[in-house]
Amino acid sequence: MYKQVVYWVKNYASGGNPDQRCVQDFVDCETTEVLSTFRAELYGISQGNFDEETLDKLIGQKRKVLHGSYDEWAKLMLMWLASYNKG
Repeated sequence: MYKQVVYWVKNYASGGNPDQRCVQDFVDCETTEVLSTFRAELYGISQGNFDEETLDKLIGQKRKVLHGSYDEWAKLMLMWLASYNKG
C-alpha cells in the first residue's frame, strides 16, 4: 500500500537525520522509477487518501505530531522532492 514510503522510512529516515536531508539522500541514490512511485504515494497521502492508524504503525506518529497531520507532512515531502528532483 505504501511500499516506497515504508522503504524510505526504513532505509533513509531511521537514522535521526531530518526528513529534508533524508529526502535529498533518497533522490541522490534511487532510480527515477522508485522516486515516481514514492511521489505518487506521497501525493495520495497529501490528498487525504490514507488510513491514519495504518500510517501510525508504518511510519510512526512522530511525523504526524511534528507537522500536524500526515497530509501536511506529505505535502512538505513533495515540496522537498521537487526541489531535489533529478535532471
